[in-house]
Amino acid sequence: MSVVGLKNHFYKASQLVSEKVGGAEGTKLDDDFKEMEKVDVTSKAVTEVLARTIKYLQPNPSLAGKLTMLNMVSEIRGQVKNPSYLQSEGLLSECLIPHLKELGGESNFGDTLLDVGKSMKHLVEVKDSLDIEVKQNFIDHLQNLCENDLKEIQHHQLEGRRLDFD
Repeated sequence: MSVVGLKNHFYKASQLVSEKVGGAEGTKLDDDFKEMEKVDVTSKAVTEVLARTIKYLQPNPSLAGKLTMLNMVSEIRGQVKNPSYLQSEGLLSECLIPHLKELGGESNFGDTLLDVGKSMKHLVEVKDSLDIEVKQNFIDHLQNLCENDLKEIQHHQLEGRRLDFD
């Protein structure tokens, strides 16, 4: 450490001791300085939002495999409710809304985080309902067709062929 750096640390330490022990009045912080403190919160929010946005744009493919495993385990255990698919929009919205509370409601950035967070939550609800509708009205019917109706038709065809050859 240089002499100048050591001198600055000594000055800061002596100032702190005189404020705490001697009762000296510390420097009053003006509004601009208090506003600058929000830069740290904004920087933290931007960093986390950036990381979650990258995950949103490039989702983890192993998540779908994990969900399939959880669904199979829940079916084996006889549980009725399957865990829903974790939508990447939901993960992003969970990141956006808490930073609004840290920034305060009066900043434009905070208002934007709130609007985008609410929109992402709404998008998750719509995607979940779409997934449920497609499963109930399309996939379940196709599975029923494959498992029951087509097997029954194949069985009757085989019986008919066997009788033809006898």
